Amino acid sequence: MKKSSNIKKGSAVALCLVFATVLLMMGLSFSKMTSTSKKQTVQIDERIKLEYLAHGITELALLKFQLYPADFYACMDAANLGEPKHLVSFTTGSPEFQFTDKNSENKSVSSFNSTAVNLQLASMTILTNDKWNNEVLYIEAIANYNDQYNKNIDKKVTRLVDLNRRSLNPYAKK
Repeated sequence: MKKSSNIKKGSAVALCLVFATVLLMMGLSFSKMTSTSKKQTVQIDERIKLEYLAHGITELALLKFQLYPADFYACMDAANLGEPKHLVSFTTGSPEFQFTDKNSENKSVSSFNSTAVNLQLASMTILTNDKWNNEVLYIEAIANYNDQYNKNIDKKVTRLVDLNRRSLNPYAKK
């Protein structure tokens, strides 16, 4: 009788070790899965923030075009004649289209873990199609940032705006 009770005690210890090992493996896999998903969630969140910031730059470019269309067209004409510096100074070289936040003074980009966020207008030009008699304003903005895991996150946003030129004269024939 003594032998059978010792065998039962030994099998209980072995069974407890197996269950403890299984629980340990499950805990480790859950921990790894949680840490991986947190990293991906942070990257997705920061990509969305960068996309909204880049969309903001395109909105600024569109606003500048709407406020000063004659200046933009004059700069485009000068660029077509071989003087691109005027178009560059109006668009991509203009200080209102370039943001680099290193000191987190700008509250809109300070939530990026106090590392530099670079925003800039990449290009702004007019695309024409003579066949369809159509003009489109092409605006492209770029935002980049190094996240807390030191991975570079880039976002490029493109916006196309249909330009419909028409007379604002109420007496003009349509």
